[in-house]
Amino acid sequence: MAEIKQFKEQKTEADKFEKLLNERDDLVVQKILWRLFNIEATIKENAATIETRNGELSGLRAELTKQEDNLSKAQQEQAKTRSEVMKKEKTIKKQEKTIESKKPALVAVDTQIAHGERKIQNAEKIADEVKRDAKKEEQNLRRLQGDLAVIKKAAEEAMRIQKKLKPSGLELPEGHLEEYQALKTAATSQAVQERQNLEKLKREQKLESRKLGTLQGRHEEHEARQTTLLAEYESWKEKSAEAEEKVAKLKGDLKGVKQNLDKNEAERTKISKLEAEANEKLQDIHAQLLQASAEQRETERDRAFKENLANLQRVFSGVRGRLVDLCKPNARKYDLAVSVVLGRNIDAIVVDTEKTAIECIEYMRSQRSGQATFIPLDTIKVKPINDRLRSLAKGARLAVEVIQCDASVERAVHHACGNALICDTLDIARDISYGRGQEVKAVSLDGTVIHKSGLMTGGRSTHNTGKTWEEREIQNLQRARDDLLIQMRELNKSKPRARADEGLTAEMNRLESALVVAREERASARTKVDDINKELKHLHDELKKAKPELQKAKASLAKIEKEMAELQQVIDEAEDEIFGEFCSKIGVATIREYEDRQLKAAEEDSAVRMRFDAQISRLNHQIKFSEEQLGATQARLARLEETAASQRNALRSLQAEKNGINSELESLKSVLNTAQEEMKALNDVLEERSKALETAKKMAVKASKDNDKAVKEIASLNDEIEKLGMERSRIYRKCRLEEVELPLLEGSLSDIPMDENIRQEMGMDIDGGDDTTQQVREVDDYGLVIDFSGVEEADLESPRFGDQLDAKIQSLTTEIDQMAPNMKANDRLEDVASKLKDAEAEAEAAKKASKAARDRFNEVKHQRTTLFRKAFDHISDCIDRVYKDLTKGKAAPMGGVAYLNLEDSEEPYLSGVTFHAMPPMKRFRDMDQLSGGEKTVAALALLFAIHSFQPSPFFVLDEVDAALDNTNVAKVANYIRQHCSDTFQFIVISLKGSLYERSHSLVGVYRDQDVNSSSTLTLNLQAYDAQ
Repeated sequence: MAEIKQFKEQKTEADKFEKLLNERDDLVVQKILWRLFNIEATIKENAATIETRNGELSGLRAELTKQEDNLSKAQQEQAKTRSEVMKKEKTIKKQEKTIESKKPALVAVDTQIAHGERKIQNAEKIADEVKRDAKKEEQNLRRLQGDLAVIKKAAEEAMRIQKKLKPSGLELPEGHLEEYQALKTAATSQAVQERQNLEKLKREQKLESRKLGTLQGRHEEHEARQTTLLAEYESWKEKSAEAEEKVAKLKGDLKGVKQNLDKNEAERTKISKLEAEANEKLQDIHAQLLQASAEQRETERDRAFKENLANLQRVFSGVRGRLVDLCKPNARKYDLAVSVVLGRNIDAIVVDTEKTAIECIEYMRSQRSGQATFIPLDTIKVKPINDRLRSLAKGARLAVEVIQCDASVERAVHHACGNALICDTLDIARDISYGRGQEVKAVSLDGTVIHKSGLMTGGRSTHNTGKTWEEREIQNLQRARDDLLIQMRELNKSKPRARADEGLTAEMNRLESALVVAREERASARTKVDDINKELKHLHDELKKAKPELQKAKASLAKIEKEMAELQQVIDEAEDEIFGEFCSKIGVATIREYEDRQLKAAEEDSAVRMRFDAQISRLNHQIKFSEEQLGATQARLARLEETAASQRNALRSLQAEKNGINSELESLKSVLNTAQEEMKALNDVLEERSKALETAKKMAVKASKDNDKAVKEIASLNDEIEKLGMERSRIYRKCRLEEVELPLLEGSLSDIPMDENIRQEMGMDIDGGDDTTQQVREVDDYGLVIDFSGVEEADLESPRFGDQLDAKIQSLTTEIDQMAPNMKANDRLEDVASKLKDAEAEAEAAKKASKAARDRFNEVKHQRTTLFRKAFDHISDCIDRVYKDLTKGKAAPMGGVAYLNLEDSEEPYLSGVTFHAMPPMKRFRDMDQLSGGEKTVAALALLFAIHSFQPSPFFVLDEVDAALDNTNVAKVANYIRQHCSDTFQFIVISLKGSLYERSHSLVGVYRDQDVNSSSTLTLNLQAYDAQ
């Protein structure tokens, strides 16, 4: 029972486990259906968006072409106007140089005039100062004279007052006076000798006193003058120092201004020299560009190709570059021939390895960058050079021998050239190919090529062959031209302007004037300092000389006074004996007391007199000095006035010279102003055209950006479609491997390929090219139609539904992982092994089916090539005969020549077919250079040749003779008449009688007015053939 119970429990657990697994599988299927639904919806949405963008892209590319044309026209107009502006600038510069050559003479005259005016102004200024000084000196002289008169009057008034102020007590009564006089007479007889000596000494004292007073007054006056002069000396010395500093500063400033002027002149000379050199170089480059037809317009495709190449070189290190950029002919005469030899490989990109080439192709496919041919150096097959061809004929050489290249890319050059020969003339090439029967590609220097098959092709190459290597030289010349233009603009900006020189010249003139004034002030200050210094020296000598005299006078006076005192003592003793009693009577101690009173009054009178005498003497001396100063000042004023008069005469002559120069400059400036007005008008035109050019550039850039944006958007949408398709393929493959049963309406998971590298079987060519639209990327759905009815539509459209399913699946997975039921693992393993064996058998069957499909594809490819070659060979053989029948005549009985060439001989249906036609008696030209009638005849020849391969019962030709003249119309009519039959009829619509008159019958259409409808008329012309 226990075993039964355990078995039941295990069975229940196993049933639950199976249930959970089924639930999880259902959820996984729902998650896959949700994802497939969203993938399919996104693909459809992107496809619809791409279709919309493709419609917009055609308009954008048309707009881009239009804007590029406008830009080219604007560039040409601006270049023409710029040339006119440059010519006018040269004329203006020449006129300015003429004016500049006249300005130095005017500046010199202006400088002399300014210098003369400054000298006159300085003379007048100094004269005004001298006049003011003279006026002050006159006022000072009058003041001194007035002071002298006042002092003399004051001296007289003082003497009168002194007399009034004498004491009244000094007068004696009459009796006493007689007694005094008697006693005085008696005293006089006493000490007579002493009295005589005393009188003599008094006289000497008086003289010495006056002399001493005079010396002291002169000494004091000299000291006062010395003090005044010292103050003036310091003041003028400071002025002299300031003037010296001012002169030094002005000299420095003037030197700096002159240096700046010299520097500007040197800079201008240097820049002018550089501009002349740049102009000469620019003219040479312009001439070379004109000679080389540098005004070439690079197409959008060429620019895109160069940009793609630059991107490839930046992303992949193994990209060497274009073959044309990696090699070069060793002489210019081989340029055209080498370009023809290289052929379509001329723009091929050389890479190191095949892997790099595949990566580049994948990159270009993802970027939708167009087509490119790659030459991998590691896998290309290079045929050995036939040494016999090196000396096959004189004037013929191997193409690889005239090409210079790096050793690392020699294999690529040999691969592109092979054993091709370059011949000096077409005759040599014909001799090698036809005369000697050599099956080798022979190219003449004019570009004519004779192929191995003997077919000869002439004219220009489709690769612009003659200019391939000249383009690089032209680009170098254009870069050099742009650099020179930038250099000239920078030189013009850095050139010192004339206004700056005028400012410096004016500043120099001002500084020179100020320097002259400062020098005159300095000279005046120095002269004044020297004069004061001389006067001080004179005063110092006078003071030094007067000092001993003053001391001697003082000593002499003191000696006299001492002797007078001794003599006076003797006389006083004698007088005291005689006047003793008398003194008692009058009430004085001695007679000298009485006499002293009397003497004091006399001395006071003398002191008053001496004081005024000293002032009068001093004023007389000052008046004399002022008179001398006034005379010197007036003489200096006369000299200044004479200098000003002479300068005015010189100034008048300079002004006349200046007027002559100014009149000449005015006439030159008038011509210059006229040229400048014309230049301004040209500049306005240039500015307008420059603005138009900028506008055209902006519009072209905008159109290019809009176009690139649309292309990139389409490429991005296609990439997203491809990614979604790959994701859907992975989901299908995973469902097949894991045996997930998807609900399908159509198809089966067994159709899903298991090989993930199936994309590697794709070719190396990529999509893109010159189409104006990009198609929607096709992704394979393997014929499966999913049934989404098992999931609610709202859930399918909900972006959160996938996350909800993931959460449920994760929850169920966790729960399942925690369970461990016994599911009979051995039986399960046997079942799985059996299923694996079945899957291997299915995989093997799928591989066989894939191989069979590949073989079938190659068989169809071979059949396609065979059928194409069969038709091409027939048409190629017939077209020359048909063209000759249509073009031969009396003047050219052989007719013209027409032939077809395949661009790709290996897979001809993937590339184009070149049709060449050469009318009789005309040289070879491209088809687009033929006239309308010639093109019509060539087209009819091609049409009839194609018809000859698989003829149809009848032809309908609608006015094919519209561009033909009567001769060619007759030729076409004859050809049609010759080739028509019961099984091959022609219905021709024509308005030319020369054509339909040769027909078998006519059908006319006209309007029937009666029934208001069209009606027809028929006429059988065969009845008239016999007539």
